[in-house]
Amino acid sequence: MEWAKCLSPLVNSSKVKICGRCVAAPVNLELMQEIMLYVSFYIHDTIFAKGDVTSWNLDSRIIDTTTYPLLTLFKLLKINPSQKAEITPDELGSRKRSLKLDDDRDDTETVMPLVKKRKGCELQEQNKDEQSISESTLNKLIGAVDVYNLEEMEPPRTLACTLKPYQKQALFWMSEIESGSSVREEVKSLHPCWAAYHVSDERAPAIYVNIFSGEATTRFPTAKLTARGGILADAMGLGKTVMAIALILARRGKGYPENERVVMEEEDRKVKGGTLIVCPMALLGQWKDELETHSVSNSISIFVHYGGDRSNDPRYIARPDVVLTTYGVLSSAYKSDSMDSIFHKVEWHRVVLDEAHTIKSYKSLGAQAAFGLSSYSRWCITGTPIQNDLEDLYSLLCFLQVEPWCNWAWWSKLIQRPYDNGDHRSLKLVKGILRQLMLRRTKESKDKEGRPILVLPPTDIKTIECDKSELENEFYDALFRKSKVQFDQLLSEGKVLNNYANILELLLRLRQCCNHPLLVMNSRKGDTEEYADLNKLMKRFMNNTPHSSTQKGPSRAYVEEVVEGLKNGGNAECPICLEAADDPVLTPCAHRMCRECLIMSWSNPPAGQCPICRQNLKESDLITCPSGGKSRIDGENNWKESSKISKLIDCLEKIRGSGSGEKSIVFSQWTSFLDILEIALKKRHFGFLRYDGKLVQKDKEKVLHEFNETKEKRVLLMSLKAGGVGLNLTAASNVFIMDPWWNPAVEEQAIMRVHRIGQKRTVCVRRFIVKDTVEERLQQVQARKQRMISGALTDEEVRMTRLQELKMLFE
Repeated sequence: MEWAKCLSPLVNSSKVKICGRCVAAPVNLELMQEIMLYVSFYIHDTIFAKGDVTSWNLDSRIIDTTTYPLLTLFKLLKINPSQKAEITPDELGSRKRSLKLDDDRDDTETVMPLVKKRKGCELQEQNKDEQSISESTLNKLIGAVDVYNLEEMEPPRTLACTLKPYQKQALFWMSEIESGSSVREEVKSLHPCWAAYHVSDERAPAIYVNIFSGEATTRFPTAKLTARGGILADAMGLGKTVMAIALILARRGKGYPENERVVMEEEDRKVKGGTLIVCPMALLGQWKDELETHSVSNSISIFVHYGGDRSNDPRYIARPDVVLTTYGVLSSAYKSDSMDSIFHKVEWHRVVLDEAHTIKSYKSLGAQAAFGLSSYSRWCITGTPIQNDLEDLYSLLCFLQVEPWCNWAWWSKLIQRPYDNGDHRSLKLVKGILRQLMLRRTKESKDKEGRPILVLPPTDIKTIECDKSELENEFYDALFRKSKVQFDQLLSEGKVLNNYANILELLLRLRQCCNHPLLVMNSRKGDTEEYADLNKLMKRFMNNTPHSSTQKGPSRAYVEEVVEGLKNGGNAECPICLEAADDPVLTPCAHRMCRECLIMSWSNPPAGQCPICRQNLKESDLITCPSGGKSRIDGENNWKESSKISKLIDCLEKIRGSGSGEKSIVFSQWTSFLDILEIALKKRHFGFLRYDGKLVQKDKEKVLHEFNETKEKRVLLMSLKAGGVGLNLTAASNVFIMDPWWNPAVEEQAIMRVHRIGQKRTVCVRRFIVKDTVEERLQQVQARKQRMISGALTDEEVRMTRLQELKMLFE
């Protein structure tokens, strides 16, 4: 059976040919008799990789992916390796190999539960695309070195700015990895994951097999096969973009260097390109501005591959030194043309993924598109290499082609599975892997003399407590009593966790009421009036014709379920941000989500795909939900400021009256509340701008540029969803958080956009909390979450903890 298990997949895949003849056998055969066979094995040369790129891999569905036929065949033939691999799966599995991690503090156990993936009931209160762990917890998980003993490298003259010492160290570190200086001595040594075999004769060329992946080659695999690149994971605000620009200017190139070029038939068709930078759409303009600002005029050519009239000629995008594009454009090209896309027909010198955690889901289209790119060196830039789960890191290692950890079978066996089972040693192994691949400093990191590597102006963070007016108090109490009755009924029936979406909506209304009662009272007109008759809405869905013949409309049963939910007044959870939907819309395919979340998910608004079923949509196709939704406020009649808005206006008036010229950013998670704030600011004659997910890319760039330059408009109203990623907002020095988010790490990210390199003033942060409301108790839940980090919990304990949290909010 052992021979059969080994030989069947090899023969079926035409990789091995077996010829045999019977040498001796009885005249009459009976069961359990022995037959002597003489068998010859012929290995086809396609089993061996051409050059340094391994190409052979059997279908993992045929065999156990951790048992490879070729290695098993050698074992059965009693062919021992002439040179063993330095690292073996058995050694790692039994922890026999020294990982040299004794200097790590044993604090990994305390952070395990926070990011551990759990089945069953999930309290999905945060956006999957947002950091769900704090910076301090992240540092414990993956490590942050207090002092790096790195040399400094002077940047090229074409860099039009001065680098700080720690940034020069990063430039040295990245240059060393790309040049291969650190592994020149290892070039003559066998790659630690490979073993050498002599099949027939010691004088014959050796066969080299990767004992982790089972791949084989006849070319000597050197230690240089490790990926040229790594993860620049400095904390937010340390200037990772400038470090990357310095590297691009210092080490220019097109494709692979001639002396290290990978020769493959399909590679010969590729044109050589420079540096490809892939980033979120919101950062496209910022990257272009920073490249132009920080490089000497005419020293570098930059091309932005984005928009409706994009070229399909790979030679066109191969000419510039730097090509900028978005994850959406890259994914779309890969979906249409796979490995024949314009990006995959270029042999890049360097690929840089900014906000690299965007590809954290390794099965996603965007991740697969990134993995398939051909490049000499690869870099991940992210301040949050882990956001929700340790598996996020696996995707980055796949992109970097780090052997053997880019093989899921071994990542799962030695890291993911032990981690999920609560074995903290897996995190120590992760730190060992990252030690050579990742550079991470925080604002608390010190230089060789013990001084902070970065000295920024201080932050002044305070919570402003707001007292409800008499009318606000009456309205809130009535809404709270009504919500509590519903919650208590579900609690008594034991159905709380099974009705989490409904409870989320109850809490949403209470939280919105703290900002302004009008958020709860007023519903949007237009579609709401048109589809007040829900039967009419149902007919609209059933008569919907998808844009493509390959797409299907929603089933009648599903539409009936959606309409029934609307009849009951429910506001379902948005599948993108996992909050109760703000300004909810219905797609023609009958999926419900936040208007802003949906539009932000499109790579090229005002059209895109439904994130649930991938049906093509246009913004004009969206239907505003008949229940609740965005408020349309009469700004002239019956207008009253809420207590929270009055406190905000008082703060803004003081800043304006000081004559300091300081600018302010007002964050809210609800675009409907930004509408109300617009009315209040207009009435008090404040000049302001607005930035949210509904703006197209050009308008976003225009708003940020105007905010940086203008002296008339000193207030920026910003959606927390749109403003929490990658932006540089140092033009402002005042931050106002109008409503507490479920996850405090999201607020922390927003503040870091202001408190970073380039900030010259003290950053004043003011959080607004209405006293004696759900907002106060939400802060207690946040504090409780941080305390939960201290110990591992079972799934049942997690359920009970979440139930306790909900009880706290409805006390």
